[in-house]
Amino acid sequence: METQKTVTDCSMHFNEVTPNAQQLIIAGPCSAESPEQLLDTAKTLSNDGRVDFFRAGVWKPRTSPGSFQGFGVESLKWLSDVKKETGLRVATEVGCERHVYEALKYGVDLLWIGARTVSNPFTVQEIADAIRGVDVPVLVKNPLSPDIDLWEGAIKRFIKAGVSDIGAIHRGFTPNSKSVFRNQPSWAVPLMLKNRMPELKIICDPSHITGKSDMVHLIAQRALTNNFDGLMIEVHPNPDKALSDANQQINAKDFTPFLNKIYNNQLQKKSDDLLTELRMEIDNIDDFLLETLATRMELVKHIASLKNDSKMEVVQFSRWERIIERIMSEAEEKGLRSQFVKKLFDNIHKESCLFQKTFISDKKLNRRSFL
Repeated sequence: METQKTVTDCSMHFNEVTPNAQQLIIAGPCSAESPEQLLDTAKTLSNDGRVDFFRAGVWKPRTSPGSFQGFGVESLKWLSDVKKETGLRVATEVGCERHVYEALKYGVDLLWIGARTVSNPFTVQEIADAIRGVDVPVLVKNPLSPDIDLWEGAIKRFIKAGVSDIGAIHRGFTPNSKSVFRNQPSWAVPLMLKNRMPELKIICDPSHITGKSDMVHLIAQRALTNNFDGLMIEVHPNPDKALSDANQQINAKDFTPFLNKIYNNQLQKKSDDLLTELRMEIDNIDDFLLETLATRMELVKHIASLKNDSKMEVVQFSRWERIIERIMSEAEEKGLRSQFVKKLFDNIHKESCLFQKTFISDKKLNRRSFL
């Protein structure tokens, strides 16, 4: 039987949080694991006094069906008890229409839409329709891929459904190669969203971007440097025993020092953390370049085989002239120095030709040995 929608009491919405220069702070464990775990974490966070919403995942969209999926509706009661005991407003992720009805029934004050859900416009629309007419804040995480149109479209579905208290969460994008981060920050995407929707509040989820608790402060600091409107931090009383995402959760006892550190850095304009984070991004790009070059050489191997079978020359000058003309044009558009780009691609081309000649020579040698 369908649960009726109820309006939760949200006298303080996240768009109304304006404590001096402090951004919106949402904190709590990745998953609701037990009443004791939630209450223990919430009491520690409430003592800090800067947390606006207490978060905990009730339904967990995990990749493997054997992973911890959350306790569902049962743990909504635990969140409700946290609210009564500590006075903290509570937030959770919803992934379908039924989740919305259950969360509102238990008085959840803020809903967020996860990255996997945002990637499916049909599901987003169903959730937006379920929230229609309900006075509850909604935060929309970025989709798994850096598709800004998909992200903006999901947000607009909620606006069209009448949700006025709407914001976005930047949690990074699934990397397509080896990465020091769990999810690539790709800061240009949320900043572009901010340009498109200047009134939209965008907060950062550094826990999911880093995947490592000892790196969370670096991304949090970068978010503040980029003038994000707040942070969503995963905090657990005993991270080593967490049932999900154990590596990225900050120990609850370290939360106040964590906030003090990033806000002191922001006020004092310290650059050490920012420099470290920027270098990590450079390292990621270097790794991506190597992966891309390796993939390119694999394609070159197939091309060499086809050229050998067709008795074609390795060097195709007309083809190379077209390539370099296109590359130089794109380099100019991107503001890259033409001399540098020409030298770089000339070296790539020379290595490619050498690779092809060596491959063809080895192939012929192996064929003669076989005969």
